Amino acid sequence: MARRDKPNQPADEPLLFDLPLAGPEEPEPEERPAARRSVVPPAPRESGEPLPARRRGPVPVPAPELDEEPAPDSEDDRAGRARRVAAGAADSLVHAAIGVATLAGLRWMGVTPDLAAAPALGVFLLSFSFLYTALPLAFWGQTPGMAWAGIAARNRDGEPLSFDQTARRWLGGLLTLAVLGLPLLITGRRRSVTDLISGSATYTVDD
Repeated sequence: MARRDKPNQPADEPLLFDLPLAGPEEPEPEERPAARRSVVPPAPRESGEPLPARRRGPVPVPAPELDEEPAPDSEDDRAGRARRVAAGAADSLVHAAIGVATLAGLRWMGVTPDLAAAPALGVFLLSFSFLYTALPLAFWGQTPGMAWAGIAARNRDGEPLSFDQTARRWLGGLLTLAVLGLPLLITGRRRSVTDLISGSATYTVDD
């Protein structure tokens, strides 16, 4: 017997298993044009107004100003004649005591000093005098005799003496001793020959 087709069924209708499983295709997003940056024109400058200068590197910072008080250099602060003479006499007494002790030591060792030994003895005394004068002046600004008399030597600006200045003060002291201390008698509160040679001044350190 021949198979008859069902009536009212279209021939092109798809079956259930023939339907696609994937969902509907989504439309691709449209590319949006990039946002334009608004450029604000600079404000117009007045005619004749200079352009600001460009600085390169760090901005320099001014150093703080220090209030430095100048050292007093008046004649009222300088040592008087009496103190200078007392300090010179005390230092000369120490030098004389060292000379006498040196001669006594030579006698005790059985050595009789003569004219041939005078240069060596003079070099020894000069070496002692230089060390006795220059080193205390460089470190403390005063010799033992000056410390006893209450005076000290400093620069004109109040700074400690350099070794060059102490050496020149020693030479000035020898020159003063060679003329029997006459420059000290006429100095008063002014700068002495020793002060002028060394570029320093002698001040009173106590009342």
